[in-house]
Amino acid sequence: MAAMTAIKEALQALPHKSLCSFITPMYRMRNMEADLEIGPLYIKRDDLNGVGPGGNKVRPLEYLLGEAITKGCDVIIASGQQNSNLCAIAASACCRCGLECILVHNSPEPECATGNILLNRLSQVEEHYIGTMPDSTRDHYVQELAGRLASQGKKPYVIENGATVPNGAIGYIHLVLELMETMEECPISDLFVPGGNGGLAAGVVFGAALLNVPFHVHVITVEHEKEKLEQIIYQLIAAMETRLGCSASIPLEQAMTIHEAYRGGGWSIPTPESDEMIHYMAKHEGIFLDRVYNAKTFWGMYDLLQSGKINHNGACIVHSGGFSSIFHA
Repeated sequence: MAAMTAIKEALQALPHKSLCSFITPMYRMRNMEADLEIGPLYIKRDDLNGVGPGGNKVRPLEYLLGEAITKGCDVIIASGQQNSNLCAIAASACCRCGLECILVHNSPEPECATGNILLNRLSQVEEHYIGTMPDSTRDHYVQELAGRLASQGKKPYVIENGATVPNGAIGYIHLVLELMETMEECPISDLFVPGGNGGLAAGVVFGAALLNVPFHVHVITVEHEKEKLEQIIYQLIAAMETRLGCSASIPLEQAMTIHEAYRGGGWSIPTPESDEMIHYMAKHEGIFLDRVYNAKTFWGMYDLLQSGKINHNGACIVHSGGFSSIFHA
């Protein structure tokens, strides 16, 4: 309890803008339990946090927008592909906070507005479609845009790297704190999270290592190879330790395992098994998954549990959002 109190105090000392004022729900997946003949199995619904389309990016945005507001910034720049979850949630969060928002997409402008593209238009934020190009070229455009805005008297704040920066990843520590608060009624020994560009995984693993929690974190990589994702996670955690002034109480390798077997071809390239998992979860639990992150993560958990590779005393998976991408052609 002393460690939890110290971590909460360290988090409270940082600039923060509350966007989700409640603990995201946890449900038992009883139909999956019956199918696999194991349990209990829980799902942490981080997609149901009440900001725009919902999703895990709300947690880092609470700290990034908090920092922006503290610095007196008046325009937020976020960037990503045309159907980026970060961009859609950033747009909605800025609308709630009364901040101007500009989205930069390294994609051609679509003829038809679907998914997050439609949500961004409904939010009426400014959007720049700059054509297909590497993320590094897009980032250069963003920096030039920020410079132009500053020369016009604006105070821009750039959300970098999909919000996967130390001050953003810190937000995911709250997910671990929430799980600890519900541990008595929802006991778990294993937690499954997606490993995309590393922010969510790093924050959860760091929180788990800080608190020496009674569950092991399984990171299902959906983008990078294992060694690359591990490097990103370790670098983010080192920076978070400096930012918070807190160090992990157990070795990181004791807190997590990275699973690469479900990655397929990498980011946004689904596997036959992950696509099948979308149909499985819709039919068995009435829950919809995106093809980029959650479908692979759920398939990883399903396979590891049904094969007996993990002997658990209660498992939980984090649904990180992205539902609207189902409607993107």
